[in-house]
Amino acid sequence: MNTASLHSIPRLVSIGPRVYIIAPNSMLRYNAWTHHVIPKSPMLVPRKKFASAVLFNKIYVAGGGGSRATSAVEEYDPEADTWRVVAHSQRRRYGCIGAAVDGIFYVIGGLKIGGACGNGNGGVEAHVYACSMDLYDVEERVWLRSRAVPGGGCVVAACAVAGFIYVLASHAVELSFWRFDARRKCGNGGGGGEGFGEWCRMISPPMPTQIRLDGTVRFCCVGVGNEVILVQVVGCIDDLLRRSGRSQRGLKEGLVLVYDSVGGEWSRAADLPEVIRRAACVSVEC
Repeated sequence: MNTASLHSIPRLVSIGPRVYIIAPNSMLRYNAWTHHVIPKSPMLVPRKKFASAVLFNKIYVAGGGGSRATSAVEEYDPEADTWRVVAHSQRRRYGCIGAAVDGIFYVIGGLKIGGACGNGNGGVEAHVYACSMDLYDVEERVWLRSRAVPGGGCVVAACAVAGFIYVLASHAVELSFWRFDARRKCGNGGGGGEGFGEWCRMISPPMPTQIRLDGTVRFCCVGVGNEVILVQVVGCIDDLLRRSGRSQRGLKEGLVLVYDSVGGEWSRAADLPEVIRRAACVSVEC
């Protein structure tokens, strides 16, 4: 197996106590109960910065790029340890985020890759990709209508919690936080599908308003129970303050914020004891 590829910003997903570490050319399975690590079959198409999620105990990946762009959506069967291509993406996204609710694989944000932009609309297309998401129904094997974040901006983090997709978007000088109703079926939080597709703007995370949130700041987002855990994994805000000529002390790299989806409030958790640049996060059943 190519262990060097594990340093190429792998994606993490979990099925029960098992964490799958998916790299461009390799994959590992880590058991959080036994602490055993074993190699598994790699994706059919090597890719970096792709979307990943779990539905019906199978892993789905889409988007990303590498030596060549691909539109292939792959499905991994843990029982058979095999990958197969099940669909092709409507948009080729690079740097996208994956989430899953009620049989739908959400491919969120990212940049446009591939294709010609000779019509002069390249910038418009890139913006559409950065603030939208594609929806793939894994049971029906069809794409549903794509959805755009109402406030625009660039999606920098997203995750699924209790039947909703929570999206954090950057607008260069501020962040906005949105909730998308992804409940299509009865019994998932009582939604019954009536509100499916509705967006609601939520309270933004309590970041200092004077900070310019440029490309040096990165976030990772994961759902745990009814909470959204937001982790700042790259970029020292103190450095941003110093470069802007401000003297006050900002928040350091490793900030952890928790959003209670029931109470609708943010709180600050303990900072990360050690920061791994461009880290990925995943929640595991214990």
